[in-house]
Amino acid sequence: MLRSGTIVLVANVVDVAAVLLRNIILARLLPVEQFGLAATFSILMTMIETFQNVGLNRLVVQDSRAEDPHFLASLHGAQIGVSVAAALLLAAFAYPFALAMGTPALTSAYLLLALVPLANAFGNLETFRMQRHGKFGPQVRRALLSQPIGLLAILPGYWWLGDHRAALVSIIAQQWAAVVLTHVHVRPAFRVAFDRMVWQTAAAFGWPLIANGLLMFLILNGDRIIVLHRFGPAALGWFSAAVMLTLTPANLIAKSLQTVTLPPLSRARSNTGAFQRIYDRCCSATALAALASILGALLLGKVIIALLFGEKFMPAAGFLTALACMNALRLLRVAPTIAAMAHGETRNPLYANLVRALGVPLAMAAATLTGAIGPMILAGILAELAGATLAGELAHRRAGIDGARYRQLLLLLTLCLAAALMVTWGSGYGWLLLLPLATLLLGRCAARLDLSAALQVFRATPTSRRG
Repeated sequence: MLRSGTIVLVANVVDVAAVLLRNIILARLLPVEQFGLAATFSILMTMIETFQNVGLNRLVVQDSRAEDPHFLASLHGAQIGVSVAAALLLAAFAYPFALAMGTPALTSAYLLLALVPLANAFGNLETFRMQRHGKFGPQVRRALLSQPIGLLAILPGYWWLGDHRAALVSIIAQQWAAVVLTHVHVRPAFRVAFDRMVWQTAAAFGWPLIANGLLMFLILNGDRIIVLHRFGPAALGWFSAAVMLTLTPANLIAKSLQTVTLPPLSRARSNTGAFQRIYDRCCSATALAALASILGALLLGKVIIALLFGEKFMPAAGFLTALACMNALRLLRVAPTIAAMAHGETRNPLYANLVRALGVPLAMAAATLTGAIGPMILAGILAELAGATLAGELAHRRAGIDGARYRQLLLLLTLCLAAALMVTWGSGYGWLLLLPLATLLLGRCAARLDLSAALQVFRATPTSRRG
């Protein structure tokens, strides 16, 4: 499991690094206003992923019936139906989206993004089913190759079009490459079937994920849409850079943890002791990563912005720490979300994000009343804290596990981010609080991240060496 986790992490790092490098290249090639327009493609891509996110890739890991070829083929049928519906919905929504963004001239470019769900319709879910047996090779190959292909597509796209549409070329190239790679060295071959009972299973598993995805779209992009409308495309450009630098590491860690932790948690759900130990270590890992992201933004934010994006993006440096604090809370609640999913409960993030979404109108009100971005981010931080609290309580009740460690880590992390905000918004006394609190949180996390004990827990659960 440790070896598998390392392989998955390396693949995800390459995946995320390629996305980051792609955006850095675009930021260097384009004026800030053009980079802001390119960010609207990213917003629309998030919407596409929301419409398609019925969680079929997670269902084939969580559900034991995935070993049946007919079940897998029927999930492929469901995937095709969902993807075609998403493409049609995107085509209908392109012009209203362009009007809402204030970019009606980009309608045709937005329409081209319908090629993404059409490609995703034919992804081979066998790539994900193999993870049930600890086989991460196909998924790793997909991650290692698809994003670099998208990265390489930027330069010809820029030479051809000469503006923000280079981002569109890169996105489409990456998505199509990812789908093709799900069929490379994967057996059995892609098959399609249509089974009403399987579709009902997929719908029951997936509807909370779609609803949650819509909320996540509002949460993740609400701030950027507010910035575009209140402060203009240039502000959206540098604000998007700050969001990317803080959200990307959080997404990397969350994706890696889910890939590695969901299978053993699913196997251990009938063993309360083993489940609790794995869960506590997952909580400690997310808290440690969250603390590192806050400290990294606080200490290195200005240097990173100047080094990666250049002086024209320096206004973003003043908001990196606050955005890192918001994403740190979002990262911590990944642990209870995975624990709930291991029990087949996909509504946990939906309920938590219902609370988190309340922060969007609060953020809009803050930006309107103050004419500043800082209060808008603070509203998001408070909403994330409420969402993280609710996610933990719901998961602990559903999975029947002790939530004492999660609550303790959430409290310590909240105190750390409050001290970090004191520092970034002008009070050096915040360091007097942040240093001892960070040391205490680090000690609590390290106490539960004993690798030898972790290996014993994983070995105690059935593995797939015979696969």
